[in-house]
Amino acid sequence: MQLEFKPDFEQARQRWTAYWKGESDRPVVASVVPKESVTPVEAPRYLAAFSCEPDAIIDQVLAWAETHEFLGEAIPFYYLEFGADHFSALLGGELRLHEGSGDTSWLVPFVGEDWDEAEIRFQPECYWWRRTVEFIRAFRARCDGKLLVAAPTLVAGLDCLAAIGGQERLAMDLVMQPEAVQRALSRVRKAYEEILDALAVELDYETWGSLNRHGFYSPGRTNVPQCDFSCMISKEMFAEFQLPCLAHESQQLDHSCYHLDGPGAIHHLEAICSLPGIQAIQWVAGAGAGEQQDWMRLHRRIDELGKGQYFGGNAETVERLARRFRSKQLYFRTSIPKRELDSLLLKLESRR
Repeated sequence: MQLEFKPDFEQARQRWTAYWKGESDRPVVASVVPKESVTPVEAPRYLAAFSCEPDAIIDQVLAWAETHEFLGEAIPFYYLEFGADHFSALLGGELRLHEGSGDTSWLVPFVGEDWDEAEIRFQPECYWWRRTVEFIRAFRARCDGKLLVAAPTLVAGLDCLAAIGGQERLAMDLVMQPEAVQRALSRVRKAYEEILDALAVELDYETWGSLNRHGFYSPGRTNVPQCDFSCMISKEMFAEFQLPCLAHESQQLDHSCYHLDGPGAIHHLEAICSLPGIQAIQWVAGAGAGEQQDWMRLHRRIDELGKGQYFGGNAETVERLARRFRSKQLYFRTSIPKRELDSLLLKLESRR
């Protein structure tokens, strides 16, 4: 199998397969850099597909891929998403673009007073699914054999209920109507299965495999389990309501990396890492003072819990972190030039 913009695609697939098995003799490193002696074209901005037509975006994506090198385990792809609530929009919600912002959208809550009366199901007839399919098919018609399309992040579980019903409403109902919330979550899980299956067909995962928004590649199905709402609830509530959702999602996927966002979510780390279907953790400190803190203790704890991790950084950072952790499932997304990267990869192979 070949990709025009990734001549060593099959070799990268083999490395990724070994990564997920915990058998890689070095960390996975993906580096995307401009080609020499050409004027690089930028990738389309996030949410460009919200209001632009497919062909214009495809033109830009192809120009971006033509002017960049995809080194190491980097695989060229376009991340198709209409916003963080893309999944909820496929249940029939209405997405709106924030005024004055080209990269943020929000979902208009549509659940009324009663969770049990709400229509919570995958609606393939809805506008946002039809637009998703339109983009996928347009991309595949022009880009199959050149680059891949990454599916939207399927933000389900409590984050979905917060989007379709409102955060304050959900927070109250977790206490006042827990059984109704559980029934609603059950319907979200069913929709998750149906949407994932539909995306697997449209994107032909059986042939090409899949990517998530971070560039993690899987020969099967991958996505990014997450729950930003977890910052607002206790360990007990998380275990009761969200953990079963994450277990279900990770069971539908072949491989996954959890998006752990913000200091308020850290107290759920052990519960998240108890799930065998989640193989790696991406830690995001959030905005403000958290970005300036040293989170090495947290990273060491993730390593102790047996999970891989996702990092950025230059060659020095990659080498330092690769030697610090024992996991064989470390992934680094960088922009290291080829000569420097070749030298680095040799050093990383020798560390094992």
